[in-house]
Amino acid sequence: MKYVTTVAIKGGLSKLDPSEISRSVEDMLERIGVVATKKMKTYTTKHDYRGDLTKSITWRTAFNHGSIENVNDLIDAPPVNCVDIGSANDHAIYREKGTGPHLNPEGSVEFIEEIKLWAASKGLSEDIAWAIIKTIRNEGTDAKPFALPVHYQLESMAMPIIKKAIKDFWASRNKK
Repeated sequence: MKYVTTVAIKGGLSKLDPSEISRSVEDMLERIGVVATKKMKTYTTKHDYRGDLTKSITWRTAFNHGSIENVNDLIDAPPVNCVDIGSANDHAIYREKGTGPHLNPEGSVEFIEEIKLWAASKGLSEDIAWAIIKTIRNEGTDAKPFALPVHYQLESMAMPIIKKAIKDFWASRNKK
């Protein structure tokens, strides 16, 4: 048989306004989102020719979101008391996980033009561009993860923010 003890909360905790707690949690989640977004962008910038993937990385809570340039890249809102961090950019998943061979003719003209433009921007010849196109078509592209590394670092990034939020919350309560 298990015994359960019920503890009545008295004093400061019982007098807390739930909306006050919710606002503090939301602020904390937004700060975590900002820090994690910034870290993710350090992983994409080097491999982001146009910069569209990097610009699309954002955070979102149930009530707010970080700024992005293209509203189509906005990630879906998570449940209350959660923060999602990532990108809804069409190419984000391919950067994160890599690709197989590019055998589909759909978008082929655009794909070839993008590679030629990228090669020219790097001072590479059109022959090199075609060699890259052939390699990508036959072998695919390697993953260049940006979300997974941050996922593994999230606890260590979030903990100082959480501790500060708790400290600030109680400090503001003591001033009242």
